[in-house]
Amino acid sequence: MLKVLTCDYWNTLVREKGSETTGRVVMERLTRILRAYGQERPRAVVAEATGACRDLVMAGQVKEGRETPPEEQVAWILARLGVELTPDLVQAVHAAYITAALEEMPEPVPGVTAVLPELSRRLRLAVICNTGRTPGSTARIILERLGLAGYFTHLTFSNEEGVAKPHPAIFQRTLAALGVEPQEAAHIGDDPRTDVKGARAVGMHALWFNPHGRTDAVPCDLELHCWEDILPWVREELGRA
Repeated sequence: MLKVLTCDYWNTLVREKGSETTGRVVMERLTRILRAYGQERPRAVVAEATGACRDLVMAGQVKEGRETPPEEQVAWILARLGVELTPDLVQAVHAAYITAALEEMPEPVPGVTAVLPELSRRLRLAVICNTGRTPGSTARIILERLGLAGYFTHLTFSNEEGVAKPHPAIFQRTLAALGVEPQEAAHIGDDPRTDVKGARAVGMHALWFNPHGRTDAVPCDLELHCWEDILPWVREELGRA
């Protein structure tokens, strides 16, 4: 019997209001901080370093389930920029980096606020998030400010677990915390490489959230084009009990 639905965070529950909004804020903040500390770098150079770091982090997650925490990301960026490190500078960059997503508040993905109330009445809901630049401490604030936090009974963030989707451990630890077996849980996410692949590997129902109508052949238990698509499936699964 289906008891739990775990949800991906970025671009499944929550999305940036603009393209690469957080990336732009990170670049602008770091540029200002380096200038203030007398180590100014051109905006384009800072943008290249932060973008390259993001690509590296995501590749590690997708290919190996490897988590690179924000502290290591900041160190990598500053090394690439050839910055002379001081404790105050590193602290200022780290604080600016991990809170960048709060400067232009993300928004719920369309359909989320309409569907979560019914889902939370029928199932226990949880989040499994690959954090990247935005650690769990900041992601929690976003959920609170958007009024979504109360729907979830458990939150799992890769920077706190030391492992990322699609690694089995991040799914297994979440299931263990919820006290359910894989076949009693479904996971919904937009990335076939991390969400669908990872959920299927541990024996969960894998739901692919595909709002943009990608035509990839993705093995999954359900392909959704909008959040409303999940309700008939959940009702049917629960009706089989």
